[in-house]
Amino acid sequence: MRSAWPWVGLALGVSIALPAQAHEGDTFRPFVSYGTFFDSNLFRLADNESPGTPRSERYSVLSAGLNVDWKPGRQEIVASATKTRVRYNRNTIYDSDGNDYQATWNWRLGNRLSGNAGATESLSQSNFDSVGLINNQVTRKRRFGRAEWEFHPRWRIGGGVETADYANSAPSLGSQDVQQRTQDVVLTYRTPKGSSLRAQVRKVDAEYPNLQCLSNAFPFCFGEADNSYKQTEYNLLGDWSVSGKLKVRGQAGWVDRQYENTQRSVLNFFPLQFKDRPDFNGLAGRISADWYATGKTLLSVSAYQELGGASDINASSVLKKGASVNGVWLIREKWRLNAGATFENRDFKGDPGTTQLQRNDDTISESLSISYMPIQAVSVDVGVSAGRRNSNISVEDYQFHMLFANVRADF
Repeated sequence: MRSAWPWVGLALGVSIALPAQAHEGDTFRPFVSYGTFFDSNLFRLADNESPGTPRSERYSVLSAGLNVDWKPGRQEIVASATKTRVRYNRNTIYDSDGNDYQATWNWRLGNRLSGNAGATESLSQSNFDSVGLINNQVTRKRRFGRAEWEFHPRWRIGGGVETADYANSAPSLGSQDVQQRTQDVVLTYRTPKGSSLRAQVRKVDAEYPNLQCLSNAFPFCFGEADNSYKQTEYNLLGDWSVSGKLKVRGQAGWVDRQYENTQRSVLNFFPLQFKDRPDFNGLAGRISADWYATGKTLLSVSAYQELGGASDINASSVLKKGASVNGVWLIREKWRLNAGATFENRDFKGDPGTTQLQRNDDTISESLSISYMPIQAVSVDVGVSAGRRNSNISVEDYQFHMLFANVRADF
């Protein structure tokens, strides 16, 4: 903890010149938080997988940062900067430092033109659920801009452009580096009661500069595939205020993903076998609802079917189907109970010609926590969570339980 004190001092030092308590409309809001965790299966390993690796782990997460919300006239500048350090008790080689920087300009020109422009950049450790025992840091960079024209009191048309760059530090995950460009056009209709219906056309161009090795005997690769693709989506999105206590949101559409399957020249002593990634098209969507049952309780539910990327060498994409339910109960003025459960099925698509079995996973997780705010600027959270994954490939099975406690102060 001695090396952590400069981080705490930085946040406290910034706060000295600012009000001791955050109020509505404050421009600068520094914060600091510290959490301690116990995880029974940190790397999400199967029962007989990697027997020499310590499974249970205690670790801490220390974060400090500053939030900015500045409103000069009709414009708004929202920014944040966060530094995070993660320290493990036994698996110290996975200790990491991270950061997260975000800045957005919400602009308005006259009464009918509005939009936003901004950038984000972050560095964080990969989820062990996805990469296992690999020590990997992911750098994420994103730039975006949107504009919307209200040409009628109930009608709006707009569009946006976004670029994203994801880079992995581990050489073995270089095939997951991607540069992505997204463009969309949206037509929106708003009802007199505040609900909305939107029609969207969205295009995604994802370029993976490094081919993925499908079979190898280090350092030689004998089979490769190209993960680059172009994707087109046609979506309908809606927000519906059913009543003062029930709000529903939904999205449904058609997704068409076409893989480029371009073989690039590489330095290799053996002839490469190039595998085509099969294209995918199908329905995708998500629906969610928030029900404010009473003035002290909130119940949120959602269900979805979405197409995502896949890091499995035998798949070019993964179709995710799932559902979640989360509840919040304000026990007393300073006490809050949180509970949640999720289920997700992941069907790995796109066999590039191998004879191996395609993965199909079911993942279930549950969580329960209690929050306490002794004063307005300080919150304390204590909780438990548990989960398990059942797969048709036994080495991908796992189960875990976790305990945590976290303290956060906003100045």
